[in-house]
Amino acid sequence: MHNTNFPPNTNPHTFSLIAVAVGFACVGDYNANEQNSIGNWLILVGQYILTHAAQQQLIESRIENNNINTNSKKYKNGQNGPFTDNEQGKSNQTQRNEVEFLLDAIKKIQDELDNLK
Repeated sequence: MHNTNFPPNTNPHTFSLIAVAVGFACVGDYNANEQNSIGNWLILVGQYILTHAAQQQLIESRIENNNINTNSKKYKNGQNGPFTDNEQGKSNQTQRNEVEFLLDAIKKIQDELDNLK
């Protein structure tokens, strides 16, 4: 049985800022070569997790028969099932709101980093 409480249900901004803080703390007194080695090791751990999850998603989507190939001729000829021509039915305004939200989040992170200096 797996632990369903990890990762915790943390606010995405807080979750991301914790990662920034951990990364900042990991730099410590290490020289550039040591930082590079540690950083690459952490990236490899993340890549393994992402690759494992992607393969699991592929298998599950094939079992559930909801694996849509947006590069297929059928999709490109308008036989696209539940999707519309506009990226899963999102309006330009919705996409704009999402971009503005992300830009605001980046600014908050930058401000927080400036405060840490």
